[in-house]
Amino acid sequence: MGSVAVDPPLSVVTRVVNLPLVSSTYDLMSSAYVNTKDQYPYLKSVCEMAEKGVKTITSVALTSALPIIQKLEPQIAIANTYACKGLDRMEERLPILNQPSTQANTCFSNLDLDVCLKKNGHFLTS
Repeated sequence: MGSVAVDPPLSVVTRVVNLPLVSSTYDLMSSAYVNTKDQYPYLKSVCEMAEKGVKTITSVALTSALPIIQKLEPQIAIANTYACKGLDRMEERLPILNQPSTQANTCFSNLDLDVCLKKNGHFLTS
């Protein structure tokens, strides 16, 4: 008998990042950031210094936190499972999460999300 490879469950962070609304908004903001840096050389140099600082701090923090993360891995896995279930419920109740920001923008143009959700047959309180 051959063994079947089972993919590990996705982390809630990966799932959120891959939501069309989140990923398309990130792409738009990233593009605006890059374009702004390209247009303003002085701002670009300040941003690049800040980026280097963030990378250094992140690296140090990750190295320091790794032993703690490894010890807490079972608890993190349980929290991830509950967070994924919560995300499932949010995706059911807010289908706008599965639309790119350009489509979702039609709902936000009125700045009344509740009206938009009701108009599309989705209610936050149900």
